Amino acid sequence: MFGIRSLPRTLEAALRDMRHAKNDTRLSALGDLVRLSETADRARALSALCEVMGSDAELHVRAAAALALGDASAKESRETLLAAARTGPVQVREMALAALGEIADGADQEVRTLLDAARQDAAPEMRFQALIALNRVAHETLLDELALASRDLDAEVRQITYRLAEEHVLEGAPLPEPLRQRARAALRDEVPSVRLAAAILLARVGDKCGADVIRAVVERKDRVASLEDEQAALELAGELQLSEARPALSRRAFGFFGLFRDPLAWHARVALARLGDEQAKAAILRGLSAFTRDARTIAVAAAGRARLREARTILQRMTPAEADPDTVAAALSEIEALP
Repeated sequence: MFGIRSLPRTLEAALRDMRHAKNDTRLSALGDLVRLSETADRARALSALCEVMGSDAELHVRAAAALALGDASAKESRETLLAAARTGPVQVREMALAALGEIADGADQEVRTLLDAARQDAAPEMRFQALIALNRVAHETLLDELALASRDLDAEVRQITYRLAEEHVLEGAPLPEPLRQRARAALRDEVPSVRLAAAILLARVGDKCGADVIRAVVERKDRVASLEDEQAALELAGELQLSEARPALSRRAFGFFGLFRDPLAWHARVALARLGDEQAKAAILRGLSAFTRDARTIAVAAAGRARLREARTILQRMTPAEADPDTVAAALSEIEALP
């Protein structure tokens, strides 16, 4: 009737299962080796991960072993990861780059040189992963180099360029003018996800010239694969006061006659509330007295994002038993930051 949860593997069991015929069993054992790397068995666990990365019969298992070394913060395995990132199949090289991005720092010139070279690799997967790793290893200097990466022939590389730039500007960095111009040009990119990433970046620095791109996603005229990007588009429709998007936001917030609820309904309600929609405001306020703590916490977050002054007194009286206190504090901070 009830399944019995298996116990965590011992080192010997994990090593044994790394020789199992089933790929899923070997992949599962990798997770135990990462866990065991935090114990007195660290050296043997890391040695096993390195062996798997170099010799397993399945490429995706080898790639997972490389990523596991990053999860284990395996600085001891740096040389092995460097070798794997230089030679072998692209799938393994890509994950070795990811692991190096986790364990290296800005002073590691050899890793930095390798990542810079990977940005010119023939495989787009390598160029993509090199940018992500450089964002960790050379975070302070990467923003000025992203304008060039935004010209990449691969759409996923172009998209991640704008996503990384967004991370920098949210940290307070100014958007370099060459990258701003590239983002404006990308509003005409043939790929919707690239157009949206560029529009979001521009909106984060107060540039509304990507409003039509954001509205097209809100109205589902453009489809994007990333739910996170679509969520940002909905929220920005409110922040940018895109009143033309209100009919689509209303459909997404409340469905048709209460049916066909959108998975991003709360985000649509937040945007509508930012646009002054009374129905959306009322729905968020009702959520503050929902039956479950989780539902109330979601409504608290929405009240904060919507900057609902009407919610301030309710939030101030909320106890930890009623909603997550960190979420309540964050929502009050957003509301009280209003002029």
